[in-house]
Amino acid sequence: MSLRLRVLGSGSTGNATVVEGAGVRILVDAGLGPRQLQGRLESAGVDPTTIDLVVLSHEHGDHARGAAAFVSKWGMPLAGTRGTWQAAGFGALDLPGYERLEPGETLRLGGLAIRAVAVPHDAAGPVGFVVSAGGCSFGHATDLGHLGPELVRSFRGCHAVLLESNFDPAMLRDGPYPWSLKERILGPLGHLSNGDVGRYLERGLGEECRQVILAHLSQKNNHPELALLTAEEALQRGGRGETDVTVATAAGTGWIRVHPGTEALDSEAGQLRLF
Repeated sequence: MSLRLRVLGSGSTGNATVVEGAGVRILVDAGLGPRQLQGRLESAGVDPTTIDLVVLSHEHGDHARGAAAFVSKWGMPLAGTRGTWQAAGFGALDLPGYERLEPGETLRLGGLAIRAVAVPHDAAGPVGFVVSAGGCSFGHATDLGHLGPELVRSFRGCHAVLLESNFDPAMLRDGPYPWSLKERILGPLGHLSNGDVGRYLERGLGEECRQVILAHLSQKNNHPELALLTAEEALQRGGRGETDVTVATAAGTGWIRVHPGTEALDSEAGQLRLF
């Protein structure tokens, strides 16, 4: 048994990833508009009616703006923390359902398990996720100011990891953002830099991981080529040259199939190392 995932959108224009395993399909975040989500799912060969659950990392618009309209149209429940529920104003909406999923808790749908992990970000109850099925696991974390020991431990056994690589410090420093926004991004509740991710890949990545997806790249403060180079050099320093790196842009990625102890790349999908 394996997991399969596809990033539908990544970055400030909207984040969403479809994950499937054990006969279950979920969306992790729904930061694209409902029509755009539907179109990208259908382009990936996924009927929106087959999505069993939409799980949200936090309430910010680039992760949640399309969630309520999408689930209301297609009839599946939402899941997330109490903080996300309150901050997004879901209590005022007529939703098909909302499953509470707090840090340390696991939500099970058939043979698929979704475990929430607390992350440091300036949102109300933000979380990352470890999605598992049949002995295969995938870690997902975007929008976090630093990599704490709990998240590193939680991702230790993952066979694939999606992690934000938001900015290059020099580009952010010299870029057009006001200083107040730069301080927020650089702060402990902000975002991860390419170097932050590189240090994790060199020293903290679990031995079973064979696929890394770099996500949530800033369009103004980063370049895909720079994020990719930083990650690959870090993996080489850590003796992890067998681990593949994919960069997700605003257009997403192709399908990525994850197998325990085998190649994570889905060659049938024509997956490239850089999109």
